[in-house]
Amino acid sequence: LGRHRGDSYGPRSGSGRSAKGRGSAAMGWEDDVAMDGWTAEKVFGGCPTGYGYDDITFLPGHVSFEASDVDLGGKLTNRISLRMPLLSSPVGTVTESEMAIKMALLGSMGVIHGNQSAEAQAAMIQRLKRFVNGFILEPFVLGPKNTVEDLDKLKAEHGVGGVPITEDGKLHGKLIGWVGARDTDTIPEEDRKRQLQHIMVKKVVMGQEPISLKEATDLLRKAKVGKLPIVDAENRLVSLVCRSDVKKSREYPNMSVNDSNQLMVGAAVLVGLEDDYERAKGLVGVGADVLFLDGSVDSGDRLLDLIKRLKAENPETDIIAGPACSCRQAKRLAELGVDAILIGSSVPPGGFDFGSASSAVGRPEATAMFEVGTYIRLNFGIPAIAGPGIFCVGHALKAICLGASAVLLSEPLAGTDEAPGAQVLRDGTWMKLQHSEEPLRAMRSRLSAKHMPDSIPRHISRAVPCQGSVTGLVPYMLQGIRAGMQDLGLKSLPELHKALDGGDLRLECRSPFSAQLMAAAAQTARQSPKPEVMPFFVAAQQYGA
Repeated sequence: LGRHRGDSYGPRSGSGRSAKGRGSAAMGWEDDVAMDGWTAEKVFGGCPTGYGYDDITFLPGHVSFEASDVDLGGKLTNRISLRMPLLSSPVGTVTESEMAIKMALLGSMGVIHGNQSAEAQAAMIQRLKRFVNGFILEPFVLGPKNTVEDLDKLKAEHGVGGVPITEDGKLHGKLIGWVGARDTDTIPEEDRKRQLQHIMVKKVVMGQEPISLKEATDLLRKAKVGKLPIVDAENRLVSLVCRSDVKKSREYPNMSVNDSNQLMVGAAVLVGLEDDYERAKGLVGVGADVLFLDGSVDSGDRLLDLIKRLKAENPETDIIAGPACSCRQAKRLAELGVDAILIGSSVPPGGFDFGSASSAVGRPEATAMFEVGTYIRLNFGIPAIAGPGIFCVGHALKAICLGASAVLLSEPLAGTDEAPGAQVLRDGTWMKLQHSEEPLRAMRSRLSAKHMPDSIPRHISRAVPCQGSVTGLVPYMLQGIRAGMQDLGLKSLPELHKALDGGDLRLECRSPFSAQLMAAAAQTARQSPKPEVMPFFVAAQQYGA
C-alpha cells in the first residue's frame, strides 16, 4: 500500500524484515523485527479501494490462554450491556417473539421487526415481558363474581392457569383468595358458569412488602407453592412471584434482564411512515428496552426529527439509528444523542437484504465498519453495531475486530426453528424461506406509493437450510468467535478494540483471485447434490475464477 501512495513506507522486500535491513526503520519494525501485516489505518486509509469482509484477513497473535477464557460481553449502548455480541435482526422472517425470547435467555437481545401492525408488534413485546418476570408488577387478576369460564378464556388467550382474587377484581385490590388449575380441572362443562368465590382457596400463602426477590423465592420454595402473591401492609395485592421464573433463572444464568428482572428486547420502527412516531411511543409504553429506528426508507430530515422528539419526551429510552455508511451520516445521528449507530451500506426501500445484490449507493462493509465505527467511538464515545452484510461467523469476528461492539444477524438465524419463515422440502433437505411473500404484502400495505411500487421486479425470497434451535446454533457461533479471538491473542472486546486503535492488531488483504476462488467453491458446493466428491478446481473452472 505504501509504495503505491509514494509515502515513506518503502517496498516490503525480504531484506526489510531484518533488524539491520535497509527497510526496517521505514517499516517501523525497530521494536519488533517480526511484525507482519498492516494496521487497519494503513489498509483502509491508504487505498482508494473499499473492502468487504471477504477481502481481509487478520494475522494471529500470541496465544497464552484457552478459548473458554475469552469474555464476549460488551456494550450495546452506554447504558445496556450484554453477555454476547450477537443480535437477531429486525427482519420479518427472523425475529418475532419466539426468537427474541431465546436470544434474551442466551444473554443477548432480539429486535422485533416492524413489518406488521403496531398492535401485533406490541403484543409480541408483551409476551416476551411476561416470559420471565421476577416481580410480576401487572399480574392478571379476577374478582369473586367472575366465573370459571372467565378463567378458561384467560388461559386460552394468555396461558394463565391460576390467578389471585381481589375484592374488586383489580390490581391493588384487597387479596381475598386464589384460584388455580387444581381448583377448576374437575368442574364439569355444564358447571363452568360457577362463580370463583365458591371454589377459591381463601387461605393464601403470601409475601409482605418490603421484600427482596431472593427473600420471595426462598419463601416460595419453603411453602412449596407455584406462585406467591405480594401484598402491602393493608393486604392489597401489589405484585406476584412465580416458581417457573426461578427455574428459568437457573437454566439460563446469562439471560439479559432489565432492572425489573424482565427479559430485554428491542423493537424496530420503519421511519418514513405516517404512524412512525405513534408506533415508537406505543412500543416504549409496552416496555421496549431499545428502539431501532430503521432509516433505510427515509434517512433524511424525518429520521432526525423523530430522534429529536423521542429523545425530548423519553430521554431514558435507548435509541439505535441507522444504517449509516459514512461519517457524515453518523455525525448527524450522534449529535442528536442516539445511543448506538448501526453501521452498514444503504439498502433499497423495504428494509435489510431487500432488493438487488449490488447498489449504486453504499459502501463496502469492512471499510464502512472501520471508518465510521472508529469515528463515532473516538469522537462521541458511542458503540457501533455491524450489519447488514454478516453471513457467517468469520464475518462477525471481522466486524468485531474492526470496532463493532455487537453484530446484527439476519441470514445465519433465518433457518432456525424460532424464525417465522415457511419450511419447504428441497432435494431431500428441509429449507426455510427468508423474505417470503407475507412480509412483502405487509410492506405493500404500509409503505407509501413512492417507496413501494405496485410491481417489484426483484426476487426477495430465498431458501436457507434448517439449522435446528437457536439455543444450539448461537453457542456454536460464539465458540467460533472465542476461538478466533484466542488465535488473535486477545481475551475481551475492550482489549480487541484497544489493539485495533493502537496498531497491534494486524491484517492483510486477499487478492481478488483468492476471494473469487473461495466464493465460487462455496457456491458450487451449495448447489452440488454431492459436494463431498466435488474437486476444488471444478469451482474455479466453472465460475472462471
